Amino acid sequence: MIIDFHTHCFPDDLAPKAMSKLSQNSGMPYYHDGTLSGLRESAKKAGIDMCVVLPIATKPQQTRAINRWTLSIIKEYKDIICFGTIHPEFEEWQQEIEWLKMQGFKGIKFHPDYQDFFVDDRKMYPIYDAIVQNNMIILFHSGVDPAFKPPYHCTPKRLKRVLKDFPSAKIIAAHMGGYRFFDETREYLLGENVYLDTSFFFGEIEIENVEEVFRKHGIEKILFATDSPWKDQKKEVEYVKKLKLSSDEIEMIFGKNAQELLKIEVHHM
Repeated sequence: MIIDFHTHCFPDDLAPKAMSKLSQNSGMPYYHDGTLSGLRESAKKAGIDMCVVLPIATKPQQTRAINRWTLSIIKEYKDIICFGTIHPEFEEWQQEIEWLKMQGFKGIKFHPDYQDFFVDDRKMYPIYDAIVQNNMIILFHSGVDPAFKPPYHCTPKRLKRVLKDFPSAKIIAAHMGGYRFFDETREYLLGENVYLDTSFFFGEIEIENVEEVFRKHGIEKILFATDSPWKDQKKEVEYVKKLKLSSDEIEMIFGKNAQELLKIEVHHM
């Protein structure tokens, strides 16, 4: 049972332009064409049973349209879960969160760099509170995004303040708490009440004992994730299989933790 908790795709008509622009801005290659069918085919080749798609509204007016598109996906495909998106400047954010909850969305993805807010800015707290009150998950892009220059809007140190102020929230910090900020992750996030996804972690930094890092944080709070199409899903799966972990620990990272967090029954592709 493998669930990839961090993936992206775009509508077929937008995917070519979006992938070209994103790749150029970030300097990163991509491993499928950015469409939903491309993602599902990539996942199938990697032996992944389910993908969590994380959309981002980079402008307030995109919020509603993106959420309606992702709803159409989850209505049709049992192997895809989509999070919702809320742009902080979207005026009807409260109604949209309630709509997302009613439609069965499990959580909301924020990208503080693209959406131009600092994760610990108090203006965000009413939005976070509404998500928590609706018993939904909050997922943040954390650390560096290669398409942007400093200052980065969600660092482990800033995120720690949010964890302190929302102790009951179900929060996921992508990229093991902060891409290219792992020293800060060690200092501020390991062992805290936050899930860490593994996207852009394996092979990105020199860590002698990944297994020790996972256990120090708590295996039950590690989520397998790839950031596909920006990583090769099959290679990421193989990396986890090579770790010196027990079969139970690997099962938890690959899917059991995600299944419990999402409260889902997984259907194989």
